[in-house]
Amino acid sequence: MGVKDEQPVELDIEGLAGGGRGVARQDGVVWFVAGGLPGDRVLAAPQVRRTRYVEAEQVEILQPSPQRRTVPCAIQADCGGCPWMPLDEGVQRDWKRRQVQDALQRIGGLAGAEVEPVRTRGPVLGYRNKVELALGRSLAGEPVLGFHGGGSSSGVVDVACCPLQHDGANFVLDAARRLLLDPQRPWSAAFEKEGSFRLVLRRSWLTGEILVALRETRSKFPGLDEFASELAQACPEVQGVVRIVAREGRRGGARVERVLGRDWIDERVGELTFRLPALSFLQVSTVMAAELVQLVAECAAPTQETEVLDLYGGVGSIGLHLALRGARVTVCEADRTAVGCGRRTARKAELSRASFVTGDVGDFLKSAAPARRGPETIVANPPRDGLGRGVAKAILRRKPQEVILVSCDPPTLARDLGRLVQGGLAPVRVSPLDMFPQTSHIETVVHLRRTTPTAR
Repeated sequence: MGVKDEQPVELDIEGLAGGGRGVARQDGVVWFVAGGLPGDRVLAAPQVRRTRYVEAEQVEILQPSPQRRTVPCAIQADCGGCPWMPLDEGVQRDWKRRQVQDALQRIGGLAGAEVEPVRTRGPVLGYRNKVELALGRSLAGEPVLGFHGGGSSSGVVDVACCPLQHDGANFVLDAARRLLLDPQRPWSAAFEKEGSFRLVLRRSWLTGEILVALRETRSKFPGLDEFASELAQACPEVQGVVRIVAREGRRGGARVERVLGRDWIDERVGELTFRLPALSFLQVSTVMAAELVQLVAECAAPTQETEVLDLYGGVGSIGLHLALRGARVTVCEADRTAVGCGRRTARKAELSRASFVTGDVGDFLKSAAPARRGPETIVANPPRDGLGRGVAKAILRRKPQEVILVSCDPPTLARDLGRLVQGGLAPVRVSPLDMFPQTSHIETVVHLRRTTPTAR
């Protein structure tokens, strides 16, 4: 008998784990239950069984947690994107802080690191500046535009409105959805190719303008010119439509083709305005992106003597703000379009003390000259999988006085911190930010200082 043929089990949910799953224990085995929240008594069906843990799905809530609330989204339980929406935001932040603390202790071996209360600012709904939706089929076989469902569902959950994005973006989503689901249009066949096409909406909090992209992986989207023209006519907010051609299953290497209007939008983060290309990364909450910039600046406290390497720097939203405060900054980023955006912003702001390097962070650290004047500060904001291979060692070889590490994943953060601490750095501040309300994700900034003096 397979594990999925086992009978559902009654469980009491005690806590929350990474990924938003509820945690229960039975006969010495830990159960991770998708959909379970602390205080729930649930009926859970096992999906994967290991020696010390079981992954399961909630079948029924037998007794709801007193912490549950009415959610502002009709599809929350099916969508899977906002597993913590039934909890008050204060409770969400408490569990996020616990996750950071647990990862630092359990993975990083940093039992003494104190984690600050989670910082928050701005709206807890309607905060996302970007959403990406799939064209596919529901479990019933109907063509839909939406998100891949949680749990074991392989279908796409239809999304007419997402409460995590602004009303203006939802207006465009509604118009795009009506066009895309019209069976008489040339693109109706796109729904037959599961996983081939995705719709991306990116909204500027500065101007309210929206950039629309069709992401392709296997074939060309049929009738894109017609779709773009009709969507732009229906939605004045749409300032551009682009095609993103990407390789299936691979990060990077995508290219952008302009279909209509512009292939960028202006966005303001903190004190600077960036002309963002379609593919360039920016935190999904523009308000909290500014809070992140402010927090890193507080930690770095730059002066005219400060020399900063900003690794995985993107468009330079962090590094350029440190240059505004007097530091000499070099931003390293692999994405050429992001580097172009950052350079344009630096020129416009007359930031002569900021420069950009296009390339791999590991290669850059091997060749970068040492700081010329005073102690060096390194800022690193890597992707979810953390510092690249050999990067932690390369950072330590430079013997920086301070390192500021930004991470959106507590386990990889803890792993990288463990390596940096072993190399003579000590965390002096651990500050989580609630960049992603209603979800289990958490952004964390860790400020480290050298514990032993270095000779230069």
